[in-house]
Amino acid sequence: MLNNTLNKILFKNNVIKKTAVLAVVTSLFLVGCGNDQNFKREVEGNEDYLKSPALKPLIIPEGTTIPAESNEFFVNTTEVHGDLGKKLDIRPPTLPISTIQEAFAIYNNGSVTFNVPLSSNVWEQIPNSLNKRNILIASHDSNTIQTGKSFMVRADEEQAVEASYSIKRQLLGDTETITILITSLTRGTENLISQPVEVQRYIVGLFNDIMNDVAPDSMRIVPAKAQDKNDEEKNKPESKKTATAVSDEDQK
Repeated sequence: MLNNTLNKILFKNNVIKKTAVLAVVTSLFLVGCGNDQNFKREVEGNEDYLKSPALKPLIIPEGTTIPAESNEFFVNTTEVHGDLGKKLDIRPPTLPISTIQEAFAIYNNGSVTFNVPLSSNVWEQIPNSLNKRNILIASHDSNTIQTGKSFMVRADEEQAVEASYSIKRQLLGDTETITILITSLTRGTENLISQPVEVQRYIVGLFNDIMNDVAPDSMRIVPAKAQDKNDEEKNKPESKKTATAVSDEDQK
């Protein structure tokens, strides 16, 4: 079942691989924008709207004719629970970014699934990437990596979370499918494993960190602007042609 699903996904992604690679290059330069603490919550504006009085029933004087009631103008008075105003987390969900050509990654239901050519040697580089971030490896074999609980520090979080991961590999022809799952996620005494947004943030965050480590050097070079290339062509010696004399007969 898993093989059939992955094969279908792989087939669909073959059409957009070249476009995706270009999009990844652009995305790499935008990743740093999400680390600014100021973007986590609304930092400007007042919160007077939170002090708005509750709606009261409309009192209609006797003998007054009113339009028929319509559901199109129904005002929902359900009580809102959770953070409001400047306490509300406004960060968008984190998305997986693949930095390997001929590869793709998807996030679904609390896991990142990544299919990549075996020749990229991604699996062999994952332990070094984890060690680089002080993530303890509890067990490791040819197809499974289990981590211990480790603190995951983010620039846009005031308090680090403690997380543990399960990373599995399945060989499919000349490719390998790597799946990253989170097995525990806490912030202090608060258990975050049932909060989908937090789970996605820390699973995809680890995946993107790994992708940054395994990215080939060609993905780290800023593409030259088209104008720069045109200037280079103009400056080539062979592109500079000498002017030729025109005789009076040629001008006639």
